[in-house]
Order: sequence, then structure tokens, then C-alpha cells
Amino acid sequence: MMPIDLTKSEAREAKIVACTPESMEVLFGGSGGGITLPGAEKTNRRYIAGYIEVMETHSVAMMVRFFLPDVREEHMSVRFGLLPGLKTLVCFDLNWLDNGSIFTNRTPGTLKLVIHGLRTDIQDVERVELGIEETFHDVRVRLEGFHLTDQRPADFPLPGKKLVDEFGQWKSGDWPGKIHSPEEMRTSMESNEGPAEYPFPQWDKWGGDGTRKLREGSGFFSTHKTPDGRWHLVDPDGYDYFSIGPCGTRPGDMGRVDHFERLCDWLPDPQEPNYRDFYDSGVLKRTAYMEPDPYKMFSFLKANLYKAYGNSWEEKWKEISYHILMGHGINTQGNFPGLDVNNGKSKIPYVREIPGFPATETLIFRDFPDVLSPEYHEKCRKYAETLEEWKDDPWLIGYFLRNEPEFNFVPDLVIANEVLRNPARTYCRVGLIGFLHGRYGTIGKLNAAWKSDFTDFGDLENPIDNCIGEYPSSEPDLREYSAFLIREYIRVPSLACRKVDFNHLNLGLRWSEANNTVMMAGWEYFDVFSINCYSFDPAADMEFVRNAGVDLPIMIGEFHCGALDRGLLATGLKGVENQEERGVMWRHFVEKCAAHPYGVGAHWFQYNDQFCLGRFDGENYQIGMVDICMQPHKELFKAALETSAVLYQVKNGETVPYERTPKSIPMIGY
Repeated sequence: MMPIDLTKSEAREAKIVACTPESMEVLFGGSGGGITLPGAEKTNRRYIAGYIEVMETHSVAMMVRFFLPDVREEHMSVRFGLLPGLKTLVCFDLNWLDNGSIFTNRTPGTLKLVIHGLRTDIQDVERVELGIEETFHDVRVRLEGFHLTDQRPADFPLPGKKLVDEFGQWKSGDWPGKIHSPEEMRTSMESNEGPAEYPFPQWDKWGGDGTRKLREGSGFFSTHKTPDGRWHLVDPDGYDYFSIGPCGTRPGDMGRVDHFERLCDWLPDPQEPNYRDFYDSGVLKRTAYMEPDPYKMFSFLKANLYKAYGNSWEEKWKEISYHILMGHGINTQGNFPGLDVNNGKSKIPYVREIPGFPATETLIFRDFPDVLSPEYHEKCRKYAETLEEWKDDPWLIGYFLRNEPEFNFVPDLVIANEVLRNPARTYCRVGLIGFLHGRYGTIGKLNAAWKSDFTDFGDLENPIDNCIGEYPSSEPDLREYSAFLIREYIRVPSLACRKVDFNHLNLGLRWSEANNTVMMAGWEYFDVFSINCYSFDPAADMEFVRNAGVDLPIMIGEFHCGALDRGLLATGLKGVENQEERGVMWRHFVEKCAAHPYGVGAHWFQYNDQFCLGRFDGENYQIGMVDICMQPHKELFKAALETSAVLYQVKNGETVPYERTPKSIPMIGY
């Protein structure tokens, strides 16, 4: 172990309040300040570890940044969340710098951890900096015992202080709507019981506009482009349909409680008959490259519903959900639906993701499979069989092939460059060599084009760490082949799915970002192009897709914002001042999407606020339409109703979209 002497740290947009070699109290500037970790640059040790305590009333998005010489912006960063007032041991694996992962497992006390940027060699790093993500005020933090080591800590101890009350709410503070007793909670829930019906007489049972017939109904959802160049969804009866609603329409998020048991005022015995079904435990393996992660989770919302309604809690949850959603003009369950899915009894149409997108035993980069292999083709065939049990449900709008491919989080990724870097003799590598041989014929012609010095095409079977970096002239070829691989990545499962289910729409991949034209390849195999868009206005991302040549309806699979005025500790990926501004965000975003000629849907992420100690990966955002005690956020629902009242007029260019923009604050998210 090699201690880091904090007295040798340099501050950037930060004030060191107190410091010894072993500890420091620092005030990080709200613009994203940091202090250096001397000796971490160019280290030969594997881990950086130490204790951090956030001295604020909310979570903080912390950052470890890696800078190259003479470059102002970090080359790579690790963003992670911490709970306030909880001294937490953190550990960073410098092997993450190879950029082979975007996520890693959380350790006790930490929240979600995400890796951003470009592959980095620690020996090239000029400085390593610990700091914060930009936030709306300066942040006070205490550091202790930071060191470099080759041994990962065996234990991550947490102090035994109570942070969560019996209802799963944050114990500290009060806010409008905080529940203080079981009686108060039941009264609140009962006030939201009622019938399930849309508030607009012109809407049909699907939530389409029954005054705007676009074609004869097919019995399932379809798409249609009108002569004015506008794309539309068409409901099963043939009417204009714009899809609006929340993802995750389930009875609450499961919250991680392993290692957190002592922090909760109340947790039932996992074997207690009334509550044991509200626990979930096992081993999580989120991606192929992540280590198995043992977990224990508990649903406080289900427990709260049981406390209010006993054994009838689930039917009451459905009644409340249908009542508040449909009553405010919500006509879709977004991805991860849970209200009467796949049983023909849903009152609200839904979309869903096919589980288990095919992964090959050898991956090219992150989660990108060896798409030219027989293994990929066979796994796509089996994966598509899942649709057999869904194919006849008219309430299913369509299916997403998967959610947010992780390779797409790397800016301007060229997959073919990673094919050459990967030492495995993959089918993609064989295909790439064949592609180049076919284009150039001789190694001499390839060398002339690339300004390379290969002896023969067999040299390309050896790993090339960064072909584009070493031979910049190779880039056009590698981008072209990358587009081919992306097209195959999409084509093979799409055709397999169409063989099984020809009734429902293929809604695409829910790309995490729209910023790389190569990732637009293969769009012709979709019925709808889906992107997740965490901005205050989706128009720019939608225009990027359209300008890339995609001629399809565009569905926003996720958007949201959150505030800190309802007892939760993080805003999510967009922050606003208060609940009223969340409503402004809803109106502005959805109506801008509807006004775009290709816009056919916008889905809020998500129905439920997240657990204050974090869901499975540590997200603890105030992003729900309802809280952990099943209380609707009235300001958000009011805005949803106002948008739905003019939705089809906006969609068809008869009314201008809502123009007011929300009062934003820097996000607290990870």
C-alpha cells in the first residue's frame, strides 16, 4: 500500500479548508472543482482507495478525472454517486481505463458508477483528479486515508445510522406529502381510487383520436405517413395515435438493502409470510463483462400497499394506477411495463423489450457480439421465439430489440477499429480481412491507400491497438465496414423476429444517444426508430436522425427530470428547481416531440420515484410520477393532462407546442 499525501494536492476551482497528509476537508466549486491525487498518475498500482463523506443534505455526483498532458478536458472519467452524511470507502480499479466497460458493480455505500470517455493508458496520464460533477452550489466533502494498492479492500464498512423510515422515505427533513403514519398513507391512497377512463370524449379505447381516421384498422398498431410528410402511429381501429406515458408501470422499484439493513428503521424478516414475496435476492450479472454481484432487494411500495390494503393490495394498485394514468390522458405504458402485460386485459397499450438480446461467447467490444458468427444467427433465432406468446395481443404496440447498447456510449466509436484491436480471431475479423482483400486485391495497394507497411493480409490477424491512430488513412474503410457490422447487428435479429411476429412493430434499439451516423445503419429493418433523449428539447436529436437519412417515425424511449423538494436526494439526468418545473418540462418536451413531423411518442422514465438508498445499481432519483407511498406528483399529472388535451392538434400542426422552458439546475445523477 502506498499512502497518498493529501498535503501535496493541488486544487482546481476548490478550497482546501483543512488538510493533513491523511485527511482533507475541501469545498469543491459548483462548476465542477477538483483536487489532484498526487502519485496516482503513472502509477503501477491497480487501485485507488479511500474514504469520502459528503457533508451536504443531498447525494453528490463525484468524479475521478484522468487528464493527458496539455489537454484541458479529461480524457476519461469515472462518475459515481454518494449518499450524504455517510462515511464511505470507495475503490477505483485502474483497469477500467481500458474502456472495456461502462458500468461496474456498486460497493456498499456507493451509488451508480459510470465510466465515460476514451481508452487511456495510466502511464500517459499527467494528473488524476478527485472532484464533483457540476452542481448548483459549492459542495463540502471530507477525505480520509487515500492510498494506492494492488489489493482490493476485503470489506466496505458502513456506520450504523438510521437513514430510512418505516415507509422507505428519507428520515431527515420534511416536505409536502411526506407520510407520517399508516392511517395517513391509507387515506392518501384511497383518495386516488376510481374508474379507469380517458377524460376526452373523442379518444377511443386505445387512446387514439377517434375523429382522425388514417386508414382501415388492422387489429394491431401500425405506421402511416401522410401526404404532408408527417409520420403517425395508427391504432388497431385505424385512428391517429400518439404514444405518451411512463416507463416501468410496476408497483415500485426494488431497492438494494444488502449492507444497508442497519440504516433502515424497519425491514421485515425475509421469511415473514406477509412480506417475504416483497424481497428478491440472488446474483446479478448485468452485462457479460461484469462480475456476478450478490444482492438483496426489498420493495417498500409493495409493503406500503399491503399495509394499506392487505391481500387485495395488487388489485388496488392496478385500480389506482389505471385511474390516475388514464384520467390524466396517459395512453401508453413505456418500456418495462407491468399493468396487465401480455394477458389481453390491459386498459392501456404498452411497449416492451424482448429479453436476452443475443451475446456471443466472444465479444468484440463491450456488449457488441461477433455478429457474423453462426452462434449469433442461432441465438437470434432462439431469442425471437419469445415473441410467440406476445404476437396476438392487440394492446402491444411493438417491441424494442434491446435497451441502450453499451458500445454506443463511446463517442464516435468505430467498431471495426475494435475488431482489429481484439486479439480473438472472430468472424468479424475474418470478414473485415475479406472485405479489404476484395477492395484492394493486393497488400501493396492496401499499403498505398493506408500508408501502412503490412507484409500480407495475414498481418491483419494480429491485434492492432489503434489502427486509425496508427494509420489515419484507414478510417474511411473502417467506418464503412463498421456500418456493415451495425447493419448485421440489427438485420439478423429483426428478420428472425419478423418470422415469428408479423403483427407488431419493431421499435428498434432505444439508442442512448443520437450522435454517430454509423449507428444509424440498419434503420430500414425497423418500423420505428427509437432513441432515449435526456435533454430539455428533443428536436435536435430527432433532426440528427432525420438528417442521417432515416425515414421512419421516431419514438423517444426515455426522458425525465427531477427535483429535490420531495425528499429524494438526486434529480436524475436532468434537474429542475421544483415540481412545478417538472410539469413545465413534460409539456415542453412532449409537445416539441409531437410537433416534429417524425415524432410519434415520448415516454417518461419512470412511473415510480426510485428508492432513496438506490435501486439495483444505485440510482436514487426523484423521477417518478408517483412516490414510494403511491402518491401522485400532482404538478406533473396536471401538466400531462394539459398536454394530452391538445396533443393531436399539436401533432397535426393545428396548434403550436408549449413554448415555456423549465427552470433547470445542474443535475445530480450518475
